[in-house]
Amino acid sequence: MPTQEKITYCGICEGQCGIVVTVEGGKAVKVRPDKNSPLSKGFACPKGIAYPSIAADPDRVVEPLRRLPSGNLVPVTWDDALDDIADRLRTIIDRDGGDSVGLFGGHALLDNYSGFFWDAGMCAALGSPHNYTSSSVDINNYWAIGSMLYGHPLINPIPDIDRTDFLLVFGANPLISHSSMLTAPRARDHFTGVVRRGGRVVVIDPRRSETAAAFDWLPIRADEDVLLMASLLQTIFAGGLADQDALERQTTDGGRFIRDMVGGHTPESTEHRTGIPAATIRALAHDFATTPRAAAYGRCGISLGSAGTLAKYLMDALNIVTGNLDRVGGYVFGEEFIDLQLITHLAGAATYDTWRTRVDGFPEVLGTAPAVSMAREITTPGKGQLKALIVNAGNPAMSVPGSGELGRALQQLELLVVLDVQQTETAGYADYVLPGVLGIERDCLPWLNSGHTIKPFALWADKTVEPPPGCREEWWVVDQICERLGLVPSPFPLIRELGETGLRLTPQQTFDLFLRISPRGDLFGQRPDGWNREKAWQNPQGVILEDELPTDVLREKLYTPDKRVHLEQPKMRDELVRHTARSVNGDLPLRLVSVRELRTCNTYLLNVEKLMTGDRRQRLRINPVDAEAAGINSGDMVTIRSAEGEIEVEALVSEEMAAGNIGLPQGWGHNGGWRLANAAGGANYNLLTTSAAETHDQLSGNGHVNGVDTAVSAVRTPGARVPALHEGGR
Repeated sequence: MPTQEKITYCGICEGQCGIVVTVEGGKAVKVRPDKNSPLSKGFACPKGIAYPSIAADPDRVVEPLRRLPSGNLVPVTWDDALDDIADRLRTIIDRDGGDSVGLFGGHALLDNYSGFFWDAGMCAALGSPHNYTSSSVDINNYWAIGSMLYGHPLINPIPDIDRTDFLLVFGANPLISHSSMLTAPRARDHFTGVVRRGGRVVVIDPRRSETAAAFDWLPIRADEDVLLMASLLQTIFAGGLADQDALERQTTDGGRFIRDMVGGHTPESTEHRTGIPAATIRALAHDFATTPRAAAYGRCGISLGSAGTLAKYLMDALNIVTGNLDRVGGYVFGEEFIDLQLITHLAGAATYDTWRTRVDGFPEVLGTAPAVSMAREITTPGKGQLKALIVNAGNPAMSVPGSGELGRALQQLELLVVLDVQQTETAGYADYVLPGVLGIERDCLPWLNSGHTIKPFALWADKTVEPPPGCREEWWVVDQICERLGLVPSPFPLIRELGETGLRLTPQQTFDLFLRISPRGDLFGQRPDGWNREKAWQNPQGVILEDELPTDVLREKLYTPDKRVHLEQPKMRDELVRHTARSVNGDLPLRLVSVRELRTCNTYLLNVEKLMTGDRRQRLRINPVDAEAAGINSGDMVTIRSAEGEIEVEALVSEEMAAGNIGLPQGWGHNGGWRLANAAGGANYNLLTTSAAETHDQLSGNGHVNGVDTAVSAVRTPGARVPALHEGGR
């Protein structure tokens, strides 16, 4: 076969960086950044460039595996695996009902639209509430606020970064993450562009991250952002700096509810919790409110806190109260290539809090339940007890808070099927491990990120190489299981009805239909310059549709009945009271936060040799003041203790952490079927977190991972054993 160069984009994170894949003999042998990509313009980080090494990983799962009673995994044919899985599911469903079966979808479904929607579709066809995704670890708060304020979970404004003069960043590290929920390839260029225009970027973070180091860093005590935001708002209202005209025009109550809600949170009342002097808070509030074009933006640092939904609410309120919503250079509405906002609304799938989880009483978010409840849903008897689980491209045994508890619970399932490219820690408990595919081995569509891209952008790329012969696309596996059960997997009732008549649509056909009826679609030939799948695939680099995002479009974007923003949310007042009452734990005085690394992605990619070169090891970042108090030096092994458990890691004494906070990279401490990742050592961050319902965000079920109360001490017993995630197979 001749050497070919094929164009696609990297879907490992939200950046949508264009890449060129060199294909020889049907295999990807090289990946380079696509200099002609209209968004990324020749940039791609090491993760996407390593695709050939990921594809050729000697530990990759390339054929279906079944676990024997001895605990060993042995190869099995696809038909035998699928038939047995369906038979065992049918037995469980006939006895306990469809609500005893669940699915978990991981981060790798980010651009895998077919895998994500077929998971949701199987749960819908079963009538099961057990639809879990990694979104509930760090992003469900966004969907909850989208529903409360704007009338639709998928509405989430973004900073108009290329036209703003003041960008206030809460707990985000876009120079490493490439701007989650703000799709901006070449993020450094966009953020530094604010400063080049004479503007300002202020980063509020417990850690002097790569982004904080590049701009103005304002250190804060972890998990206290909501008190800082409340004080900023109180200062703005008290100083007459609120844009009252915008509030009267855009909101239901002119901002009176939130003015009263934050009225007692003066900077002086919160500085002892945030660690930020009152004078600094007042100056920041003044500067943000008086800059004509300003925007506040935040991500995992606040989403993973104990009150993530409240944090998102207050952050949006900062934009709205200062008149920056729907304004050039402010907080603007994205434009989806495929209008999923409209489609999910029409299908009745744009839901929040229409039902509550069986055990913990968390509200559903977009029809999903929070992953922190999985362990209790497995172990708590009664109607709807989770008896069988399919895990699709995720590793909840490491990535979900309280993973030690979840690992023990997974062993109680009657059937666990893991669909992945690797034998993850979760696969260590599985009855079947089925081989999935990589992003370059299937078509990719940024179905979720499209509405957060800094410019209206058309992108849908075909696969560049075929997967190994024994691997199958994730949607196909779910579809085959459902077909054997007599189900049509789709979250859309009409498509399920069509399937029952014999017209069973593929994901490509389904989303081609959605695209063609979207505002940019071709309406089946009625709009000659419109888009369909074929046209998109002919433009794999993507096409910029407009130079800027639109403004003055509030009324046409909102799904609220009165076309106004609903800032009046009594639940937020209750959450602020709850968070304000949080006491300082004198026995666990340090707040732990997760550290994002450039060459890893959650619990993924530590098994890729190309990404593990150099001095790669997990090290705890600790401020010199805290290190001296604990008698710790760089290179020492230390014990991190929380209320949930303890782990041992190496210390790195560094002023990158503000005093009172410690930082640890997540995704280490492997104990699965991947040799290099296991050998890399480290410890599992989530052995320090808990799944206890009361510790997590009550309004979205988001996991509380950042701002965990901990203590650090030197290891007194050399060679003490680090707790293992699990011991062998089931």
